[in-house]
Amino acid sequence: MSEEEPRFDLAGNPLPPPKTATSPAPSFAPGPGYAPPVRPTGPAAPPAYGNTPPGSMARTPGFAPPEPNNTRLKIGLSIGGVLLVLLIAAVVVLTPKHTPAPTAYTKFTAADQSFSCLVPSGWTVDAAPAGAKMSDGSASTVDGVLVHQNSASIDVTTDTYATLTAYDVMNNNADPQSLTGSKAGVLHKQWHKRVAAEHKGYTETQLTEFESAMGDARLAEWTASGNALGFDGPQHGYRASLTGGGKTAVIVCSCLEADWPALKPAFRRVLGSFTAGENSAPEPAMPGSS
Repeated sequence: MSEEEPRFDLAGNPLPPPKTATSPAPSFAPGPGYAPPVRPTGPAAPPAYGNTPPGSMARTPGFAPPEPNNTRLKIGLSIGGVLLVLLIAAVVVLTPKHTPAPTAYTKFTAADQSFSCLVPSGWTVDAAPAGAKMSDGSASTVDGVLVHQNSASIDVTTDTYATLTAYDVMNNNADPQSLTGSKAGVLHKQWHKRVAAEHKGYTETQLTEFESAMGDARLAEWTASGNALGFDGPQHGYRASLTGGGKTAVIVCSCLEADWPALKPAFRRVLGSFTAGENSAPEPAMPGSS
């Protein structure tokens, strides 16, 4: 290509060189059946690609970013809270409570007049009428009573000579004493296993210096490391077997080991006041009386 000669206007001034024409971009005709894409319009239309500013998706109508799944965390916290409440309640319930020495006594008489005894004033008295089930599953022929306060209790179970002898015979352990000898001795032997089963680490020492208004009697002092499940802590108590007038009575006194020095005299007073049949327990002494 040769260089073009300069051009001048009528006044002799040089003119700019002419612009070079550019070739138009080639176009291609769409094939048969071609239809151009239609972009949706309206408020729900997605933003144009490449033109969305950072963070604008959260402000686009109809769109919400996914939220973190906290369902498991919430369930875990709820279960943890419930378990904590149950644990605190269990500690409160299972923690043994100390019982102070009673300062007064009240006379208790069975509904059928079969026995009476003194009980600490202010303690809860749950009477068991005749026909109530005993610890061995049989029905008591006379009354019983449970007197308790916090972790201390006095449990009285009464019956008759007939039941005493029948129990011995049915268990193939007939003892001549049940017919001719010390019925209190037979009763005491029978109940040893029952009371021991209700306390873990149960051991007892036989005592001889005990007199009962009923007549024949046996008394043992016992200790244990806890109840049948091993809870409540160390325990201490008495187990008395009383017979007379055709009737029998088993009295089990128990308390925390720490309360034994304070409650031991109270237990001995209750045991010494027990009478059966038409006899009656002595009236409690009024405070300040001689």
